[in-house]
Amino acid sequence: MLTNLVNLGVLQKNNGNTLVYMPSYTEPNFTRAMELMLKSHGLDFLLLPCALGKPHREQRWHIPLPEIPDERWHKRNFRLVIHAQDFIHFYGNLCVELHWLEEQFTPEQQKKIIFVCWDHRLGDIYQGNIQVVNFASHSYELVLNLKRRWTEWKDVLNKDIRHNWMCLNGRTREYRQTVYNLLRHEPSGFVSHSIFNPIALHPYQAYDFNNVNNFIKLMPLYQQSRSSIVTESLYQDVGGIVTEKTLLAIAAQHPFMCIGHRHCHEDIANLGFQNYTEIFDLSHDSETTATRLDMAIANNLDRLREPIDLDAVKEKTQANFDWLMGGYADSIVLRAKEDLRKIFEKGF
Repeated sequence: MLTNLVNLGVLQKNNGNTLVYMPSYTEPNFTRAMELMLKSHGLDFLLLPCALGKPHREQRWHIPLPEIPDERWHKRNFRLVIHAQDFIHFYGNLCVELHWLEEQFTPEQQKKIIFVCWDHRLGDIYQGNIQVVNFASHSYELVLNLKRRWTEWKDVLNKDIRHNWMCLNGRTREYRQTVYNLLRHEPSGFVSHSIFNPIALHPYQAYDFNNVNNFIKLMPLYQQSRSSIVTESLYQDVGGIVTEKTLLAIAAQHPFMCIGHRHCHEDIANLGFQNYTEIFDLSHDSETTATRLDMAIANNLDRLREPIDLDAVKEKTQANFDWLMGGYADSIVLRAKEDLRKIFEKGF
C-alpha cells in the first residue's frame, strides 16, 4: 500500500498533452501505457497520474485539481483523466472520492472525466456520470519489477520449511490485531505484529515504497513457510483491491488464504489466479465484515495445525506463479483497454 503521498506537483507538458505529476511517487510504466491507450482513441486529454494525496479530508483522499479553460471542456474529444493509484473510500455503496468530484463539476463536465482506479468492483457499483476504468497500476508496476529483478529473488523457491504458515501484519489495523490475537499462540506457524511481534530481519518500520525490496529482505521467512495467511489491505464489505500482499505469496509459490474485503477470493479468481479450496475453507469470502474474520479463522484453525501437503497443490502453485510472471501484467492493460473501448464504442 502507498502511505506517504504529497500534494500535486508542477504541471509538465508531454507530447502536446498535459500531465500533472506528484513528485514523491510515480508509476512510470502505468503512465506510458495509459497515454498510449488514450491517444489510440484520438483524445485531447489531461492526465493526473497518482492523483490521490494527503492529507485525508472528510474521509477521502485529497485530489488537487488543475484549472481547465471552458474552451477545452467544450471540445468533443477532451477528457480529464484522474488516476486513483490507491484504495478509495466508501460510505455504504457511495464512493466518497467520486461523490466529491461530482460536486466540483457540472453534469456535462462529469461525462468528460475518466476515473482510472485500482478498485476491482467500482465499475459495477458506481452509477453516476463519471466514467470508470479499472487499471491496477500498483500491481502492474510490482509485477514488471518482479520480472526485471527475478535473479535477485529466485531463491525464494528454495524452501527450508520451519513454519506451516506465515501471516504478516504490517500497518496496525483493528482486524489485523484480531487475527494476531487469534493466531499468536498457534505453534504451527508464524504471525507478525508491527508492535508486539516485529520481524527481526525486516521490521515493518523499515519498509519502503519498493515492495520488491521488501520482498527480498523478507525472503528467508517466505522460504521457511509452506503457506500464507494474507491479511489484505482492506477489510470491508463494499469495493476492494488485491495487493502485493497476495501477489508476493503467489511469487513465493505459497498456497494462500486471504482475510480481506468481501468477495476477495472471487476477485482473485477473476484476475486469473486459482484459489486453494483443497487446503482452505473459503466459505467466509461472501460473509459480511461482522462475521468474515472470525469465520475464516474458526473454519481453518484445524487445517492450519496439520502439515500442508504442498505436493497436492504443486500444479496450482506453479500455474499461479506462471500467470503472475507471464500474462498477468498484460491482462491488467487489456482490462483497461476493454473498459475504454466500451466508453468510446459509440463515439465521443
